[in-house]
Amino acid sequence: MDGIFGIEIARKALQASQYAMDVTAHNIANANTPGYTRQRAVLGTTEPFPAPYWNRPLINAQLGTGVEVKTVERMRDSYFDDQLRLENQSIAGWTIKDNAMKQIETIFNEPSDASTLNLMGEFWNAWQQLSKNPESLSIRSNVVETGRTLATSFNQLDDKLTRLQGNLNDQVKVKVDDVNNITQRIMQLNQDILRVKAYNAQPNDLMDQRDQLIDDLSKIVDIQVVDMDSGTKQIFLDGRLLVGEHSVDLLQVTSNPLNNGYYDVQWAIDGANVNLYGGEIKSLTDMRDTTVNKYKSDLNTLVSNLVSEVNGLHTTGFGLDGTTGWNFFNPAGTTAATIAIDDSTATGVGNLSHVAAASTAAGVPGDNIQALAIAQLKNKQVLGIGNITMDDYYRSVVTDYGIESQESGRMVTNGKLYADLIDKHRQSVSGVSLDEEATNMIKYQKAYQAAAKVVAAFDDMLDVLINGLVRH
Repeated sequence: MDGIFGIEIARKALQASQYAMDVTAHNIANANTPGYTRQRAVLGTTEPFPAPYWNRPLINAQLGTGVEVKTVERMRDSYFDDQLRLENQSIAGWTIKDNAMKQIETIFNEPSDASTLNLMGEFWNAWQQLSKNPESLSIRSNVVETGRTLATSFNQLDDKLTRLQGNLNDQVKVKVDDVNNITQRIMQLNQDILRVKAYNAQPNDLMDQRDQLIDDLSKIVDIQVVDMDSGTKQIFLDGRLLVGEHSVDLLQVTSNPLNNGYYDVQWAIDGANVNLYGGEIKSLTDMRDTTVNKYKSDLNTLVSNLVSEVNGLHTTGFGLDGTTGWNFFNPAGTTAATIAIDDSTATGVGNLSHVAAASTAAGVPGDNIQALAIAQLKNKQVLGIGNITMDDYYRSVVTDYGIESQESGRMVTNGKLYADLIDKHRQSVSGVSLDEEATNMIKYQKAYQAAAKVVAAFDDMLDVLINGLVRH
């Protein structure tokens, strides 16, 4: 019996060493797999003999029965997971803003020869040239066409900003679809993990997949993750359960007619709005509804004052035919989207002789006072924009988005540096060290060889016991 008992101990040692080598090989194979968590075979002694029961054999001590793999431990620290997810949420939000701000910079295209600020300068210069030669029809044509080009530039700025809002709005729907896809996969993994754990096994690779999905989800929306004793994870969004052990609440987008038809993010089950406090969707909606709207509003303020100031002087001036009351800009177009030259021959400058350069009918054609006054609007401090010139107001808009763009770029850079630091700490716990795994491989290999020698020794002993006694 003793010989058989010893062989059983050696067998368990062989199996445990082989199992530990398999775990080590799995680590090495996945050293470069994204989201993989290092695993460790936890060895422990098996139940000693005899067990402590009433009719146990009367021997002085218990005898060890060998070794077994108690579990395969997943080397993971939830503290670093939580910290990295918070930082990833922040970085993802700032990245969305940084990309949008770079698009805004491209839209305004300042400074450049084709920029709106440069066109405003050309518009004032055209009136200055008309003041030098007020009777010239060709210069009057240049004034009208320069004004038309300036109006078109404002139209294009508004159109491009509106299209940017539309693109941001489309991305909101894409991200909501991503959330629904990810949460359904997490719920399925929760169920798979429960089934594996029901057999007292450790579903480490499934847990890695789930954590990778949670990392991805944390970039899109601000979630709270709760670990359950069953091994599943519950995920909350805006105080409501998003993913449970057997359930998932989906999100949806609904067009809001009070917000230009842009999407609101809602719970699909009851249509309640989802309050977001971070992540990509929050940044997308903030850029769409707040930041881009601010620059559109700034442009509208500038255009409204530009139309008011120019028309205020132009309608009181006199054209070459000695008439007055003509609009230069269409008075109905007081936004960046609608500003336009009044091309009507009945009310505007569709007839070039209606371009008002003179301040009195008697001064026609040589009177240049009104043209000079419009040219000098370049330097006039306008009450409606804060007692600064229109050029300076536009420069302040350019400065604002420049500062905001620099800030978003800086926050992305700084956030990535901090996230990299946290990830290094996480990798120090969860990452695979090939040097360490090579050492473990040698350790388990030697343990396997030693167990094999024990088997060989018992084989020799049994050979002597059985075959040797027969010969004698």
